[in-house]
Amino acid sequence: MLPDGFDAFTSLRQAFSAAPSVDQMGFGCPTWPPDLFAVAGRLIEESGCYTLASPDRGANASNKGLLDEKAVQSQLIYLVDLTAIVAEWGADPLKPPDSVIDLWNELVTIHGAKVLADIEADPAAASCALRLFAIADEACRGMGWGDDEENPLSTIFANMVLMRIGGWAEIALHLPLSLCSKVSPDVAVVLPKSITASVGCTIRSLSHYLALLPPSHVVRTSWTLPGGRHLEEGQSEPSDPYDIRLLLVPFPFHVPSQSFVLNSPRAGLGDHHYWPAYFGLDQRWLTADGAPLTGERLATEFVLPLIDRAERQNGKKPHGVVLPECALNRELAQDLVRALADSGIEFVIAGVVHEESNKTFNQACTFVINPDQEDVAPFVQNKHHRWRLNRTQADSYALDFDPSHDNDKWWEDIDVSRRTLPFFGLRKEMSFVTLICEDLARSDPAMSAVRAVGPNLVVALLMDGPQLAVRWPGQYATVLADDPGSAVLTLTCAGMVDRSNWHQSRPVRSIGLWRDAGGKTQEIGLPERASGVLLTLQSKQKHQSTLDLRSDKDLSRQLVMRTIMPVFLDQVPKWV
Repeated sequence: MLPDGFDAFTSLRQAFSAAPSVDQMGFGCPTWPPDLFAVAGRLIEESGCYTLASPDRGANASNKGLLDEKAVQSQLIYLVDLTAIVAEWGADPLKPPDSVIDLWNELVTIHGAKVLADIEADPAAASCALRLFAIADEACRGMGWGDDEENPLSTIFANMVLMRIGGWAEIALHLPLSLCSKVSPDVAVVLPKSITASVGCTIRSLSHYLALLPPSHVVRTSWTLPGGRHLEEGQSEPSDPYDIRLLLVPFPFHVPSQSFVLNSPRAGLGDHHYWPAYFGLDQRWLTADGAPLTGERLATEFVLPLIDRAERQNGKKPHGVVLPECALNRELAQDLVRALADSGIEFVIAGVVHEESNKTFNQACTFVINPDQEDVAPFVQNKHHRWRLNRTQADSYALDFDPSHDNDKWWEDIDVSRRTLPFFGLRKEMSFVTLICEDLARSDPAMSAVRAVGPNLVVALLMDGPQLAVRWPGQYATVLADDPGSAVLTLTCAGMVDRSNWHQSRPVRSIGLWRDAGGKTQEIGLPERASGVLLTLQSKQKHQSTLDLRSDKDLSRQLVMRTIMPVFLDQVPKWV
């Protein structure tokens, strides 16, 4: 994992003329905490010794039902020692403390030749790895976020990352793919962490501030903290730092039957083998008065009036705008964001269909708007799994695009390669990630990364029917709300909800669903003549503890739903 050495501070050390000898460096102890975290974490995860992290209640506890005083005292000493070691490392960040070097030497020299599978049964080896892991995690408190000037909680290493993001420090890191310096993303990825899993016994329950993720060839994850946010000294927090307002725009409002087309029919290959049928999308809703819809027109005639009306109805401007799966194409989304650049919106999430090199991609585009930039490039992620449309679904949506009545399933004709998963830390109280429809339901490859980072909010863009708690999005949202404890927001388009409702005796026009770790499930309805819905989410303080009882000192946040408000326009464009 450390093929090119262990020293992340060569350039800084040369600048300060403080180059230590190999002996002083402890024969290769990583000098950058995320590197140490990655190495110790892989050892812990693959050996399974995280099961030993919970404190031992003592030999007599099981008989008496009481905690053993010696066990309690041992745990207190462990926590005090960790605090002292982290403080010492922060005082001299260019060199790990002697206690860390001693632990590393013990790991390498005494336990280095042991079989990985035997470490779980070796308390001394497991303890060594677990302590190094905890020290590295604590040394990175606040990493990947900004800091509160009145109550600074971040460590020196976290501030170094902010300096690196802002371009004011030359530290060789694999950002935005990983916080590591020497450990390549091809081997392991370390990203900032939002939520510690509070249930189960996994390595994810063992860290507060750093997350250990699969290598980038499994899924290419990244972390983005928009430049200029929480980086400049003296920068004030937003006037309402604990509220996040999202304007949900369930576009398109009409999906013609001809939008679903048969790209290739099912074909027999002999002996009951078949070439599957594939369907595609013709975005016929992207027209206005017989001409192709432009981003400028979409903005000026519809989205900007929605933003203004939402602000008038609520008294405060939305922070972000969210559009469902396949709502736009890439060019239209880019032009829309350009037209919204001066609106005060901070970010836009849009589902798009994109054609490139004779391939079709179903994508989520996240635009983080910086008023100081002339243009905004999207963070693009491809859908990881194809929709397999079956006959029951086709009938419920009144779709009949295949002349063959012998076939009962069709695959979405998209490319699912180049799997990426960008995480965003838009402000200290909120990180989010976006999933696209089936990606919410499938465990590979995204879910291991989502559970490791524990984003405060998971936004799932769908092209689906009504968002009801009893349907599949509600079931899978419950899984993420339970572990790691993320809030989940699903959003589909009004056009598909209406098509699905044609078969219902009691139509339900629910275009979204909210599920949070507190157990709240809320269907988000779209009343007649409403053009959008404004959600107000509150970021509440949350206390968390790791398996080894380390407190996060109330640094974590939990998003809860405060209000849902439909947004009505005086005049809705005819083409909408």
